[in-house]
Amino acid sequence: MLILLVEDDAVLAAQTIDFLNAEGIEVDYAATLGRAKEIAAQTASFDKYDAIILDMSLPDGNALSLLQQSLAGFDAPVLFCTAATDLDDKLAAFAAGALDYITKPFALPELAVRVKLLAGKVSKCNQVFELGSLHVDFSAKIVRRGNRTIVLSPQQWQLLTLLAEQAPTPVSKAQILRHIWPDSEVNNNMYKSLLTRLRHNLSRDNEPSVIQTLKGQGVALRESS
Repeated sequence: MLILLVEDDAVLAAQTIDFLNAEGIEVDYAATLGRAKEIAAQTASFDKYDAIILDMSLPDGNALSLLQQSLAGFDAPVLFCTAATDLDDKLAAFAAGALDYITKPFALPELAVRVKLLAGKVSKCNQVFELGSLHVDFSAKIVRRGNRTIVLSPQQWQLLTLLAEQAPTPVSKAQILRHIWPDSEVNNNMYKSLLTRLRHNLSRDNEPSVIQTLKGQGVALRESS
């Protein structure tokens, strides 16, 4: 596994690289946005990486710009590792396309687990998922139901990805909360709203629902019985 770490704290970067190397994870390193962009230019894109760890605030700018500009259209999943704890910062990161967010200080074993989970998502989701008339191309980020193309928000993509990875096994509410909002307190209305919006987008008019709520088990991506 190969990842890119963009972090300006040299001591933290060295500790992180040593720990990840011991976990079998190779690390390319950049201390600034400029260096990260040089790496992008040298490799044509970031899609050779299994995951990318970004600090939010770097000496030459905010890493959100790197995510929005240089990573657009690439498959490498992004984890923000930052001291920024404000909800607005987290929402901005997820809106830009990040799949995970961890705040400093953090435990290195937790970071390693999150990176491995992100890399696993890419390998599982660079494929087509089909369920009845539902067609999901994860690598192209395209969802279709019959002749209808469906547009999803970043959080809806996260939820659909999780459900597709586990399908047809139910995913518990606790798992969904940890996956979508790993560092945030979430009220039940936020959870229900996200689930309702995804269910509505995937099933319109007379289309049978493909998201089933199973009492005491959770939510499953499967056809109606």
